[in-house]
Amino acid sequence: MAKYYFACGTLELIWSTNKSPEEAVRTYIHEVTEDDELDEYIYIDERGFRGYVTADNTTLVVETEQVLRDEGYIH
Repeated sequence: MAKYYFACGTLELIWSTNKSPEEAVRTYIHEVTEDDELDEYIYIDERGFRGYVTADNTTLVVETEQVLRDEGYIH
């Protein structure tokens, strides 16, 4: 089971899951509340929280807008 660190704006979560990071990010986005401020990208890493300064070539970076679109939050 993998342990993923998700970071996007004010929403940071740690999850252990059998899902791939690409699948897990679709679940992560459902944790957003009205108090959260999201950035342009979601950073997913198994080594700790990453962001635009600390991400490297092993950090998965996905566009927040695309995930929101895929999950039906925006059209």
